[in-house]
Amino acid sequence: MARNLIPAPTQLVFALVLLSSAATVNADPIAEMMALWQYDKPRESAVFFSSLIAEATESANDDYLPAVLSQIARTYVLRGDLRAAQQQLDEVAGLIKDPESRAQVFYFLELGRAFNTNGDRKQARILFRDAFRISERIGDDYLSIDAAHMMSIAEELHNQHRWNVIALKIAEKSDSELAQGWLGTLYNNMGWTYFDEAQYTKALELFESAAAFRQQRGQRRREQIARWAVGRTLRALGRLSQALDIQVRLLDERVASGLDADGQVVEEIAEIRHLQGSQDARTYFARAYRLLSADPYLVENEPERLARLQALSTGTDIPAVAPLTD
Repeated sequence: MARNLIPAPTQLVFALVLLSSAATVNADPIAEMMALWQYDKPRESAVFFSSLIAEATESANDDYLPAVLSQIARTYVLRGDLRAAQQQLDEVAGLIKDPESRAQVFYFLELGRAFNTNGDRKQARILFRDAFRISERIGDDYLSIDAAHMMSIAEELHNQHRWNVIALKIAEKSDSELAQGWLGTLYNNMGWTYFDEAQYTKALELFESAAAFRQQRGQRRREQIARWAVGRTLRALGRLSQALDIQVRLLDERVASGLDADGQVVEEIAEIRHLQGSQDARTYFARAYRLLSADPYLVENEPERLARLQALSTGTDIPAVAPLTD
């Protein structure tokens, strides 16, 4: 497996300084490593994790190096390179010294994520369930929550609530700050499960809890994502004016920060304006199409969505999808 390093961005250099400082007072480098994940920047996270390999190799903690390498594998999964992820995980498997250890849980989790990404949800569930059982036995709340939340993702819709509730209870009762940090993700996941079941009022409550949690922790981008979900749910409930206010505010915030507009925010504004019968919906659909059609994932996996945006941007008469209610 190639471990070539590229110049680390400033924020990762700063993260390394934080990790080095924390190591003098915190005996758990794995927890420190996981706290500094940047899930929306897998390449940069890979640089950070690669920089820890030498330290982990010399560590007396047998779980440290397998944990680091497993997270590098995860960055490959997030980038869609499943072959490289598998090669990395094969190396992890050869380093595990205790089948009842954090190293084993990390291995099962990341192998399960690779299977799930590849569409094999059945095998993924087997691995996530085994990861959950081991993490429960060794008393690692963070990993227990991770395994339970992945079970909820890989499960059929009717079983998702069970695993979400298990994860939520562990997070709420845990003394671990790292475990408590799962709450925002769990609120989000449970919200989307209720949304998929057309239980929009319950979904709205959870998305609002997610937004409040992210705001309290100063997680600006994640808070914006949670507010987007609040707006999307308000549209589903037919509360169009409130939904539009949220999305317009999100668009303004991003532009004011000097960033490109978020295509999904623009798409939501277009859909709301379409429902309101406004002529400017076409302009927003065109803008959303330009932004979202630049995303290779959407081009490959959601061509119908992009085709709809393009058609609506040209004035093709596609009926608005009526708001739904609980």
